[in-house]
Amino acid sequence: MLDIRVIVLNYKRPANVQKIIEAYKGIFPISVINNNPDSPFPYLGHPVDVINNEKNWYCMERWVRCFDYDEPYKFILDDDMIVDPKSIIQMRKKREYIIGVYGKSGVMKSNSYEELTDHWCEDADVDFLVGSGILVRQDGLDLIKPYIEKAGYPKRGDDIIISYLLKKYCDSNRKTVSAKVLNLPEHDVGLNKDPVHFSLRWNVVEKFKNIGW
Repeated sequence: MLDIRVIVLNYKRPANVQKIIEAYKGIFPISVINNNPDSPFPYLGHPVDVINNEKNWYCMERWVRCFDYDEPYKFILDDDMIVDPKSIIQMRKKREYIIGVYGKSGVMKSNSYEELTDHWCEDADVDFLVGSGILVRQDGLDLIKPYIEKAGYPKRGDDIIISYLLKKYCDSNRKTVSAKVLNLPEHDVGLNKDPVHFSLRWNVVEKFKNIGW
């Protein structure tokens, strides 16, 4: 096993999560955080740790749970994609505080979320990582833990918050990389299907713009 733990949220795509487990089992230890109290996820045993929450703690829960595990790197993964293990290992070699497959740039020149520039599976400097597939160093999270706790469990923008905190308190680069990715079915249950999703995310961006991005 490598020194990277995969942490994936489940809500209404358990079949996708099973495919993710099959892809990584035997390569990385895996944590499944089930935010759907109405549908418990089955306990599978080592190396798959399953956490069935009694309520939906939204996406910040995946960062909070990083503190429960000893691995020095955590790979935060959405439940609608599989990132090739070799791509994850290549990210690990860069030793960045935060790095991933999808990010956004143009924060200071944009007036809405839709105006931001996408960087998907390409080598780029970005303003923040988007939570599709993000590798983060635990020592960086340890440094910003008080601020994560202060942020609580917002409905949107956890990835923006983490990117900003690592930039401010760890002087961290924020980069995307070229990676091999397999997209899994969305089943029309993704947060991005909510008509207010992008405006809520933009509110988080603006909060940080106002205090100095």
